[in-house]
Amino acid sequence: MSSESETSRDRSAPRHLALLGDERKGGTKALVQRHAAWLRERGAEVAVVMDRESSLAELECDAVVVFGGDGSLLGAARRMAANQRPTLGINCGRLGFLTAYEQEQSELALTRLLAGELHEESRLMLSCTAVDADGEHTDEAVLLNDVVVTRRSVGGMIMLRAWRGEIEIATYRGDGLIAATASGSTAYSMAAGGPVLVPSLDALVLTPLASHTLAARPIVLPVGQGIDIEVVETGHKRQASCQIDGQVQQQIPLGGRALLRPVATRFRHLVPSSTHFFHVLHQKFGFADLPRSRDRGGRPR
Repeated sequence: MSSESETSRDRSAPRHLALLGDERKGGTKALVQRHAAWLRERGAEVAVVMDRESSLAELECDAVVVFGGDGSLLGAARRMAANQRPTLGINCGRLGFLTAYEQEQSELALTRLLAGELHEESRLMLSCTAVDADGEHTDEAVLLNDVVVTRRSVGGMIMLRAWRGEIEIATYRGDGLIAATASGSTAYSMAAGGPVLVPSLDALVLTPLASHTLAARPIVLPVGQGIDIEVVETGHKRQASCQIDGQVQQQIPLGGRALLRPVATRFRHLVPSSTHFFHVLHQKFGFADLPRSRDRGGRPR
């Protein structure tokens, strides 16, 4: 586990910015261009990227601003790969748990970014490669949230086995298995009954999906050298489905494995403060909270 001083720090003022959006979403292009003009009026150099599939591996800038939801932020992290830049998310989607600000707060967020007032969190990233029984590999995909190995369609259960090196961690029979980072612990894993992890933890959560035994429970592991997820049975299909951050899909044949490994690069998440995670956990999920009366300003008492 990294210390707080290692995982977050105050930012110097950036001047070269990249603004990311998805031109296929109505109104996003105009929104991004309006903020690009606003930033240029304040002396910033701004590049605009509206193609959500384009590589960001060669992007040169001091910081990235993503206009979109959590999926847009995950996509930006994947597309930057080893070229991670400090990244600020402005929510134009629904929940927006990873994004630091809402759309109506965009000018406040950008003002704080230009002033170097945002806090940087360093978050674990993984790579995932599917390998068949003969050792043939797919291309490596970088991820921030999770890997989900499931049966391909309705019809029969799937059996998966999790390994760390030569050590068998567990065998799961059911609909599949989620392997989530601390960042991903508040996504699909949490919805399936997994625990919430503080984002500074370098750990993995293994959360079974509709397990066929009461003995199967989520487990938290230090990331170590990663894990393997072996496909032991596939029901009526020849392959299992492997979804990476909900955006990249690979197929794992019977006897094959998903290889999850930590990578040297880390996601550089920009947030308002070091306590932002707990604020959002309460605000958006109502985490471990009781109804409270509020003062006239809407603040809980």
